[in-house]
Amino acid sequence: MNTYSTIEPTVIDEDLLRKAVNEQVSPEIADTARREGIDPSDVTTLRLDYKNILKIDNLWMFQNLTKLQIDNNIIERIENISFLKNLQWLDLSFNNISKIEGLDGLTKLTDLTLYNNRISRIENLDDLVKLNVLSLGNNGLTVLENVNYLAKFENLRVLNLSGNTICRSQNYRHYILAHIRGLRYLDYRLVDDDSVAAAKQQYIDDIIAQEEEDKIVAARREQEKKRSEQEALYESAHIPSIDSLFNSLFTEDPDFQRFAPIITPEPFTDLRDEYQAKFDVVINELKHFVLKRSTEKQEELEMFRKCLIETKEKTDAESWGKCKKFSGIKKRIQQSNNPGEIHSFFRNLREESNALSDGLLSHEMTLVEQFEDVLKEFERNYTELSSSITETGASSFARLRELENEFHERLSEAVLAAVDRFIKGDVARDTDKDKEGLGFADVEDELRDVGLMQQLIALA
Repeated sequence: MNTYSTIEPTVIDEDLLRKAVNEQVSPEIADTARREGIDPSDVTTLRLDYKNILKIDNLWMFQNLTKLQIDNNIIERIENISFLKNLQWLDLSFNNISKIEGLDGLTKLTDLTLYNNRISRIENLDDLVKLNVLSLGNNGLTVLENVNYLAKFENLRVLNLSGNTICRSQNYRHYILAHIRGLRYLDYRLVDDDSVAAAKQQYIDDIIAQEEEDKIVAARREQEKKRSEQEALYESAHIPSIDSLFNSLFTEDPDFQRFAPIITPEPFTDLRDEYQAKFDVVINELKHFVLKRSTEKQEELEMFRKCLIETKEKTDAESWGKCKKFSGIKKRIQQSNNPGEIHSFFRNLREESNALSDGLLSHEMTLVEQFEDVLKEFERNYTELSSSITETGASSFARLRELENEFHERLSEAVLAAVDRFIKGDVARDTDKDKEGLGFADVEDELRDVGLMQQLIALA
């Protein structure tokens, strides 16, 4: 592992980057590159090895980098590279890195080399979904089970862990092959089918447990994907968070949150369930209608675009045909060797030019008229669809307000009845939280404060 050099650490600045870029260009264009410079956005490969660099910095201009070689330095942290979204190959070997971090967002990275550093734990690689080659040799890995973290990387084919403490374990190789599927090379050695079969047999119980966990993770991932797709669908239809609307009526109501601790399941739960059932009917009808109309709006928009393109292409073809005809006439005139026909040719050319101008202008005017007709038709249809959504939304929310008023009236009656019974002394003083009936828990304790009771009655 690297140690600090007595030489002053190098800073990644503009001069260093310009020099590194110029050193990479071919000799044929080296002089031009030095004279005119190279746009950082055009650089796809960058070598900064053996520069005594202490900190990664100032690479923000190289947005299109696919390969970054920054090995054999004295770097302590992986940082300031998460914006290199196109990076595919990263070499940070022979540095002083103690923790894997700073790789968030590098979803295209396939090759990662962290050989000969001070890393003690495999972590923070979740975004590297395309990881194919990983080298962590000559580090400080001591826990063999930590390698299980790599089981999630379906594309991992080459793994190097040689030189770590975990390699001294008697079952090291079998453990790796059993828990990380798909490996082709481990510690520079080809993985054969017999070794994989033997490893799986030895750790069959672990494999079964891992497969079950993988199923759970896959199911969770699928649910998350469906949820994201559903949210995107609702967002595109301009009804975001509609599925959480009912719950928000309670979670975002300060009065409900204030009195929630003293309200027990009955009768509140029954009233709320009945309210939600009616609420869901209205919401489902609204969602179905809005999504259907949203699809029709998208179809209308696509049809509008298609009509514009087809109309334009037809006019372009006709106009281009006239231009080609005129070019042919002009070419024949230019190739004529008869001086006596020059005036006649020029007269014909002028007439053809005027005809071409009139024809193109006519096509343009026709195209404008057709565009206007298509636009009017689109506006009419699109407005009708949008208006129907607005009207249905207004009607649906009017029904929801009626349901809300009904719920509050019934809840108010239940609250007033419970408070009245409590005041009259019908409720036993030793009522506990598990007793059913009045809709309150620990009534005496919770309503001992007269001010709270008055607020509750006022709220009802």
